[in-house]
Amino acid sequence: MGIDAHVVGETVTPSLGKEDILLIGSGSGETKSLIPIAEKAKHLGGTVAVLTIAQESTMGRLANLVVELPGSPKDQAGSEYPTIQPMGALFEQLLLLFCDAVILKLMEKRELDSTTMYGRHANLE
Repeated sequence: MGIDAHVVGETVTPSLGKEDILLIGSGSGETKSLIPIAEKAKHLGGTVAVLTIAQESTMGRLANLVVELPGSPKDQAGSEYPTIQPMGALFEQLLLLFCDAVILKLMEKRELDSTTMYGRHANLE
């Protein structure tokens, strides 16, 4: 798509700046390893966006933008979305579908199609 995107922790990931967005997917919003990363991104002036089922979680409160997805926590305690799926599977599937929908909308806005997208796909595999 031509969007500069990186994964936190990779050696080639550049520093986060004020114009950057840190996107976190965490069902609980309490993932202990991600909270300090969100705090640092905020301290650096970046925008923190969280996709979660728990808007009032630690990361939900830290975030500049929260997308609350329906789903069940891993232990399913108090969930209004009971499921036979194990642990966080329902949230992970919703996360995939939501992100796919965002990509499709961005493709539409940027007037991209599948052929254009494939032209940017890794070719050293």
